[in-house]
Amino acid sequence: MFLKTEKHLLKVGDFTFEIESNVSSIHDYLFKHYQHNLCHHDDPFIDFSISIKHGTWLRRFLKPQVEFFFNHLKPFKPLPLDQAHALLEWGMNWVISTQAHQYLIIHAASLEKNGKGIIISAPSGSGKSTLCAYLASQGWRLLSDELALIDIQTLEMHGMARPMNLKNQSIEVMRPYYDQTSFSKVAVDTHKGTVCLLRPPFESTKNAQQTAFPRLLVFVNYTPKEKMFIEPIDKPTALTEVIQNSFNFGMLNTIGFQCAKKLVKTCDAVYIEYSDFEACELALTEYMEENNHCEQAS
Repeated sequence: MFLKTEKHLLKVGDFTFEIESNVSSIHDYLFKHYQHNLCHHDDPFIDFSISIKHGTWLRRFLKPQVEFFFNHLKPFKPLPLDQAHALLEWGMNWVISTQAHQYLIIHAASLEKNGKGIIISAPSGSGKSTLCAYLASQGWRLLSDELALIDIQTLEMHGMARPMNLKNQSIEVMRPYYDQTSFSKVAVDTHKGTVCLLRPPFESTKNAQQTAFPRLLVFVNYTPKEKMFIEPIDKPTALTEVIQNSFNFGMLNTIGFQCAKKLVKTCDAVYIEYSDFEACELALTEYMEENNHCEQAS
């Protein structure tokens, strides 16, 4: 549980993180879930320096806790030791969403298939990450399950192919689709319930720096035991949804609005209620292939 402080360089998409930690479970997690992202310490540039460390000495023995630091600041309260890997992922999400303003950042999953990008947005608990994990298991290239990064000039979607955040019943739902070594230890009683991190397919990790152009905006809701329902969404409604689900729309101001408007103009948008993954994937695939009338970004 205790070890000397060590540093790792982690390359995820266009970002290089320096991660410092004295928590053994963090090192185990990095080597298991990020083994293809670890790089040498002679890299020329570090984007973000973060650390996960044990709490006070007393806390090491009585209900041990871990703390997240970014540039030596603590943006979060300490969490139990068994949530260390989840805290690392949440912290990385927070850093990117508050610092990477070269992108319009949308709270959404993003994937690519046959050169076409798809953005899947939904409130927490609506099946976004579960659908994302299923699609990734079926050969769709994962960009991100949480943060859709849209270049504010070109609209290109940038990916990171980081582990996918599964919660509660979705953990068991996804086990048949992945090797069991792809699943992290389960963190219980978090503010999001029971959490597990799922390592993405190697092809997604290998091609994480390949961009994709957005083709389809999807707003989903998982509805158990119901037949799939899909309908198109008009442009004004889609624009409102994109703005409401953006982390940095206010920070980008006019640039953010222009980017969101171009994104909606370029993409078709649909709303889907689903309970069957295969039927949902088939509908998405057909929609992307059959509708080729979208306007190109200019």
